[in-house]
Amino acid sequence: MNIVVDTNIIFSAILNPNGKIGDLLLDPLDRFAFFAPDFLTTELARHHKKLISLSKLSESDILFLKKLVLSKVNWVDLDTVSEESWMKAFQLVKQIDEFDAPFVALSLNMNSYLWSGDKKLKNGLKDLSYDKVIETDSLLEIRNALD
Repeated sequence: MNIVVDTNIIFSAILNPNGKIGDLLLDPLDRFAFFAPDFLTTELARHHKKLISLSKLSESDILFLKKLVLSKVNWVDLDTVSEESWMKAFQLVKQIDEFDAPFVALSLNMNSYLWSGDKKLKNGLKDLSYDKVIETDSLLEIRNALD
């Protein structure tokens, strides 16, 4: 099952690798394939000091966790996303948060679920009948059913 992950999911896994999100992303059996736009790595670099501050971990620990979590993500160049997916994504997020358009466009382009911890985005998309948003607990249920 392909899943598009947004920035807050990656942040959560780095900040708490032993939590539910970290458990799903770092699953050694790789039952899900995770995808994200390649610019997410730049976004993480920009917020590196914030990650250290929030986690209270050392810089080397954060770098290790980043490398570990990011190794579980398949990176997609957004130039490969169709214009149709971009247009639909902008229509969906224009009243929510336009900065989320790349994640929604990638999800549309791949016909896959979007995994986000952003309540405003999740609720906004659900209000627009976009049913390709998945919750952490739903992913856990799916994974547990595979065991």
